[in-house]
Order: sequence, then structure tokens, then C-alpha cells
Amino acid sequence: MSWTGQEWVIFGIIYIVFGIMASLVMRRKRKDPISDERTEKIAGKSARMTLVVIMGVIAIIAWGNILELFKLETQAALAIIFSSLLISMLGFLQYYGRKEV
Repeated sequence: MSWTGQEWVIFGIIYIVFGIMASLVMRRKRKDPISDERTEKIAGKSARMTLVVIMGVIAIIAWGNILELFKLETQAALAIIFSSLLISMLGFLQYYGRKEV
């Protein structure tokens, strides 16, 4: 199997995001091993905001395709959606974890 440059970029993005996610999860487990109401509230708010971000990303991809501003293959579109899902969830977890909910 011969991968093109775009497939290597997608693989690299996913690999980096998983590495960041794993390091954040390990760091969080060391700090706060007990799940309480506050952490559940933070996770719920983060998930809600992540859904808003994902809907926005999908809308941008759809309108870009409809208006013929850009064409994305399925692999590229899924890589963008999946990466934005992970990055936004981790970002919102960090943001809401630092401020009082």
C-alpha cells in the first residue's frame, strides 16, 4: 500500500491528537483521581460546547461544498471533523476545569 502525502498528514494529525489526549488524561488522573459532581458538570458543559463546535465545522464543510469554494474527500472531511472534536473537547475540559462552574 502506497500512501499519498494527504494520507500521511491525516495520520500525523490523528497521531498527535491522540498523544496530546493521552498525556492530558494521565496528568488529570494524577491530580484528581476522584470523580465528583463538579467534574461531571465540567464534562457535561464541555460536551455541549463541543457539539456546537462540531455542528459549525460540519456546516462550514457542507456550505463550502455546496458553494463550490472547496472540495474535500471523505477522508479529509472526517479527519477535520474528528480532529476538531478531540481538540475542542480537550480545550473545553481544560477551560472549564480552570474556572469555577
